Amino acid sequence: MKKIAFAVLGFFALCIGAILALAAFKPDTTTVTRSRVLRADQATIKPHLTDMKKWVAWSPWAERDPNVQWTFSDQTEGKGAWYEWAGNDDVGKGRMDVTEVTDTEVRYALAFKEPFESSATVVLAMAAADEGTKVSWTMDSENNFASKVFMVFADFDAMIGADFELGLGNLAKRVEG
Repeated sequence: MKKIAFAVLGFFALCIGAILALAAFKPDTTTVTRSRVLRADQATIKPHLTDMKKWVAWSPWAERDPNVQWTFSDQTEGKGAWYEWAGNDDVGKGRMDVTEVTDTEVRYALAFKEPFESSATVVLAMAAADEGTKVSWTMDSENNFASKVFMVFADFDAMIGADFELGLGNLAKRVEG
């Protein structure tokens, strides 16, 4: 009986060791990008990227928790504007700040507080396209070891990328017409 218990414990230790080894080889940073051509000009799209109240209206995460609590800065548009959210387990808790606005892109600092702490840089860039404006949504995040372990079991690009695609679709519904 002791041999079986040691074999089972050894097997679990081997599995945990393998997971930790795989995590150690995951990248230190992750970049996720999705793009979509919207049938609208940049002047129509830009307010939805720079005004935090308009931003949350097309956010893919707002759909996951209709009871999410939003808190906005006094100035809700442009550099310095921010919003905080607190929602269910699917949405978590965090804050996003507009850090830079140019003619063709908006940059944000994103800080997740729950269910785990992490930060990322987000860029929404616009470029002229034949049928309108190409909007590219990019997120760069630093991976701590816990994130790397998570990445052993989940495809971060596919998960976040699906949210970005949904969000760009929501944005399209708001600006095309």
